[in-house]
Amino acid sequence: MKLISSRVRRLAILAVLLVPALTFNPVNPLLHLGAQTNTPAPAPSGLANTAPAEVDKDTGKPIVTTGSGLQYVDLVPGAGPTIKAGDEVTVKYTGMFTDGRVFDASEKHDPGTFTYVQGVTGLIQGWTEGTSTMKAGGKRKLIIPPNLGYGADGNETIPPNSTLIFMIEVVSVKPGPAQ
Repeated sequence: MKLISSRVRRLAILAVLLVPALTFNPVNPLLHLGAQTNTPAPAPSGLANTAPAEVDKDTGKPIVTTGSGLQYVDLVPGAGPTIKAGDEVTVKYTGMFTDGRVFDASEKHDPGTFTYVQGVTGLIQGWTEGTSTMKAGGKRKLIIPPNLGYGADGNETIPPNSTLIFMIEVVSVKPGPAQ
């Protein structure tokens, strides 16, 4: 009986130490302090609407709209491995508001890239869903509605109810430990 309660106590202490470390980084507004699950968002490709594709005014490429309301534009498809839950993913990104103002970019942070674990790191839902079908070498424009971003709360950098635009380039995808 003592062995079980000792294990439970250790797990509780570990959870108390790891959760804040994985979900809070005041320098990086991509990390979201709201409720997150470790379940990856559904892949956008299976959720795409069948309506005629809207065309992105900046790129002339089709905009894909998923069932969740996320929109994305594939700029470069990529030829490397596809991102899967648990993979270590390194990206270059620029985050903008719809008026083009940049609120964050990987180049502003050392080493110029952002590395995270797909489906585990506490990122906004739109980022996780939008990158879930990307491949290494791929470039994608994500158009994230407020309900998949910071919602009505916003944060110190993002005003409430903001639609966010992310330009993402997948630099590398390393398989997770279980793969």
